[in-house]
Amino acid sequence: MAILKAQIFGKSLIGAYLSANNSYILYPPNLLKSMYDKFTKTFKEPFYPLTVNNSNLLGIYIASNKYGIILPQIIKDDELKILKTHLDDTITIKKMKSIDNAYGNLILCNDKGAIISSFLKDFKNQIEDILNVETLVYDFAGSYLPGSLSLANNKGCVVSPLTSDDEIEMITSVLKVKETDVSSINRGIQYLSAGAIVNDKSGIFGVDSTGPELSRIVSVLEL
Repeated sequence: MAILKAQIFGKSLIGAYLSANNSYILYPPNLLKSMYDKFTKTFKEPFYPLTVNNSNLLGIYIASNKYGIILPQIIKDDELKILKTHLDDTITIKKMKSIDNAYGNLILCNDKGAIISSFLKDFKNQIEDILNVETLVYDFAGSYLPGSLSLANNKGCVVSPLTSDDEIEMITSVLKVKETDVSSINRGIQYLSAGAIVNDKSGIFGVDSTGPELSRIVSVLEL
């Protein structure tokens, strides 16, 4: 277990700029070396530099698990080429041609299941093939952004406080986790994935996150 509270580019939006799973972590190449050193001590998985159309917002644009990574069509050919040099052939790398391409906001996934926004309903089969998991089109908490309103690993999932009990039951079933519970992050923010990155062993959380928020998240995700 390794937990860190930090900022990135002077903000608590850790999950907007970084993308993590159980195989690797993607980070903006202009990340300060001091922060890079702290982050690499927290996660033992390899770190790979990447931009998406020259943007540092990797967590907003990318959805991934250990089987595959979904990239927006705006990613440049040279960026995609660099990524492919880092990832091995066991990981499916695909650009998806959807108008709505903030896949980190639109897709909630782990290594056992995925929940996708109704905005992506026409891409359900493609997403299922890339991530290699059962995939459900399901909007919850009155939002079309299941990815942004949640934070999950293979043990648990935390979701927006606006999520109903029935929705929590569905999320738990699809992701095949032990527990799903509600929480906020960064002092009351419901957009959990923008405030942190996690996998099954480690997590980096926005520095504004309170003790009770971290306690709940760490407990549910068993970090």
